[in-house]
Amino acid sequence: MAPPPVLTHRSIAPSFFTAAFHPSKSREYREHRPSNHSSNAVIRSIAWNNLGNRIACGLNTNLVRVWNPDKPEAKNSTELKGHLKDVEKVVWDPMHPDKLASCCNGQVKFWDYRSQFDPLVRIMLDRVADEDGCLGTTVTTGDNVNLAYHPDSKVLAVGTKDDRIHFIDPRNASAILKTHKEGTQSNQVTFSHNGEYVLITTSLGKIVVRNWPSLEEVYSVDAHHSALNCLQLDPRGSTLAIGGSDAALSLWDTAHWVCLRTLTRMDAPIKSMGYSFDGAYVCASSDESTNIEIAHCDTGDYVHTIQTNHSIPNIAWHPNKYVLAYTGDPVGLKIMGINAV
Repeated sequence: MAPPPVLTHRSIAPSFFTAAFHPSKSREYREHRPSNHSSNAVIRSIAWNNLGNRIACGLNTNLVRVWNPDKPEAKNSTELKGHLKDVEKVVWDPMHPDKLASCCNGQVKFWDYRSQFDPLVRIMLDRVADEDGCLGTTVTTGDNVNLAYHPDSKVLAVGTKDDRIHFIDPRNASAILKTHKEGTQSNQVTFSHNGEYVLITTSLGKIVVRNWPSLEEVYSVDAHHSALNCLQLDPRGSTLAIGGSDAALSLWDTAHWVCLRTLTRMDAPIKSMGYSFDGAYVCASSDESTNIEIAHCDTGDYVHTIQTNHSIPNIAWHPNKYVLAYTGDPVGLKIMGINAV
């Protein structure tokens, strides 16, 4: 298989993305209306595994669905059942392409999705997996809204609506290692790529950087004038992208904590954003807007806009291709460019 193209020269990016993200190059992964729900299933979160051969969706029907991108029929997907409420977030183990975590209000679950269809894996996991194939469950306080693995996968951070961050060891999910209470509203948490720091967005427009595992504050950045909704480090960890309720996406140099540029084409609060696999491009979307904007990171030039007929609460780049998954369409998950690379 040929390696993915690398758009080293930004001048060819607009024509490439226009062709690669043409509607004919997209694929639909349809969710069916559950018998016990009056409306279509709603995808609340999406995430690619580290190989890019699976993508997981957290649904408002109390389950996680794992798709094989090459097989868009629901019968070929894997359902992970056991949550008691809407699944708010899913995230893959960075060290294992088959393991993932998911959360709902008051509960975090750890899975090996192969246990649902591979009898050998099921036998191997029998001593630790429950009847639903869940490897472990952690009971938490508050409404869980975001998850982030430490790079070595030995710790999972769980952010709640009441501004607590629980830290869990996936190998012993029955106990919470420690809990941190942030002083102001926090919307997302992530670890630095070297695992030495925890980065937290706040409603005051600040990014708070804390040491791990002491959680002592080492730095804070006044990034925006309004609440920050999301953040992501580029693949090298040299740049941090921050999406705010002011509809701006800012890019920050993490060595000197200076703002490199601010992207302002979005017309609604940014709720989801991400870097391409090579860190060359960044995209952003909103659950109050119908477009996805893609920009070149080094220049800030906009190279493509994906127009839809619906809001887009979740977007996620493939880990090693110029392929983009997003949600919001009533039919279910959509992946752009999967037939183009």
